[in-house]
Amino acid sequence: NLPHIPGHEPAGVIADVGRDVTGYTIGQRVVPHLFISGGDCRFTRAGQHAQATHLQGIIGVTLPGGFAEYFKAPAENLLPLPENVPFDVGGLTSCAVITAVHAYRKSGLQLGQSAVVLGAGGIGLMLVQLLRQAGVRTVAVSRSPDSLRLAEQAGAELALSVEDANTAGCIREFAGAGKDGADCIFEMVGRAGTMRAAADYACRGGRIIVIGEEDEYPEIDTIQIAQRELEIIGSRNGGRQDAIDALEMLAVGIIKPHIAASFALDEINEAMSLVRNGEARGRVIVNVTSE
Repeated sequence: NLPHIPGHEPAGVIADVGRDVTGYTIGQRVVPHLFISGGDCRFTRAGQHAQATHLQGIIGVTLPGGFAEYFKAPAENLLPLPENVPFDVGGLTSCAVITAVHAYRKSGLQLGQSAVVLGAGGIGLMLVQLLRQAGVRTVAVSRSPDSLRLAEQAGAELALSVEDANTAGCIREFAGAGKDGADCIFEMVGRAGTMRAAADYACRGGRIIVIGEEDEYPEIDTIQIAQRELEIIGSRNGGRQDAIDALEMLAVGIIKPHIAASFALDEINEAMSLVRNGEARGRVIVNVTSE
């Protein structure tokens, strides 16, 4: 609803606290979990705010966000930002990094198994880094040559174009050990065609972790799902423990987000155009104030 203040993945310093708030002080560096629960349910009690049955809203999406000098968040949603993690990187915890961590956790992948990251954008590149550190043999698939180059730099052992007719064959060869595909596919795009591709890339009994969201029906038939015993698992954002782990991974350098560009607040239209036109390879940052 308008008027609205957007601002996705904010981070900042506490300027004031409510009178009943404990554990946080003015001047403390923090990052919020974006999903604000509007009530009590088993998901919020478990720290899984993204699955809250009484969701009040999402900071920067349906609630006022970080494109302003101040924004408000419940104390229960805040996490301390490590001193060695800058604000531009730390803010990514609330969506991009937590999403990568949660999706990896949902995958159940083990050391030496194989995975395909289908869509090597900002989150996909972080997922590639995480999989590399976990000892998972990783293939990146994208339409963009620039994204594939960045994926190789992030640790992908193989980078393939989704438009290449032999991509599925290359993935089967990469998986080895008589497998007819990779153990897990991370579907980052959410398009009808990419869901079909994900099924083609997966081995029998493999998992497809669906992170990308689009209002399209997936082009994947139930015959293939049933006869090849594919598992399709949704993954949205993450829980409090995922956020804690994400901050730790940023602090120790397991995940190093690729920041495409940074803009001042009065340059926000230029920043939004860069994102809207699909020209950014990585995250675009808007700095409200200098750190």
